[in-house]
Amino acid sequence: MRRLAVVLAVPAALVALASCSGGEDEVEDPVDTAASEESPTIDPTEPVELDLMEAGGACTLIDSATLNTVTGADFRYASGGPSEDTDQENAPDLATCAVQTAEGAYPDLTLFVTGTEVSVEVYEEELPEDAEGIDVGEAGYWIVHTEDTGAGPALEMGWIDGGDVFEMRYTAPEGTEAAEIEGLVEGITDLAAGINGAHDAEAESDE
Repeated sequence: MRRLAVVLAVPAALVALASCSGGEDEVEDPVDTAASEESPTIDPTEPVELDLMEAGGACTLIDSATLNTVTGADFRYASGGPSEDTDQENAPDLATCAVQTAEGAYPDLTLFVTGTEVSVEVYEEELPEDAEGIDVGEAGYWIVHTEDTGAGPALEMGWIDGGDVFEMRYTAPEGTEAAEIEGLVEGITDLAAGINGAHDAEAESDE
């Protein structure tokens, strides 16, 4: 994976763990990833193509058609890191992406990909309590958060594969029922599998 820069806050203790090189005892507290800023103002009826390749960073791994189909949202804006002028020599091994609609701050989707020296076994030991497993990568999970999201319920999904940790979170608008978000698990898992496959393909092309 290319040396990448940080542009967004890391969403969970698992990503903090992944970026540690000193061992199992350096896990940091999770950081809230709920977006607080409004999307750019635009007429929602105006056609805007979501260009994830142009956004760069981890956005290039996301299939926009799958994202919109699975969530039922009309995502139009994306921002990825690092920027082109980042000092690649000293940048941490972290890629990011944030995607929003034209309706407001939520729903949104955030994705973080970071290199790690942590083993799959240690990763599994640090999974959130009450998390459910997913069949993506070498080990993965999902969990729905209903408190302290900054909006409605949030579906957090993460996995480890090939020396990289992936953390993705879809946060719904306020007033959304948790059961509705749980109903997205299968589709978001398909999105995650596509992201993992795209990452593998990028890694092969860089060799």
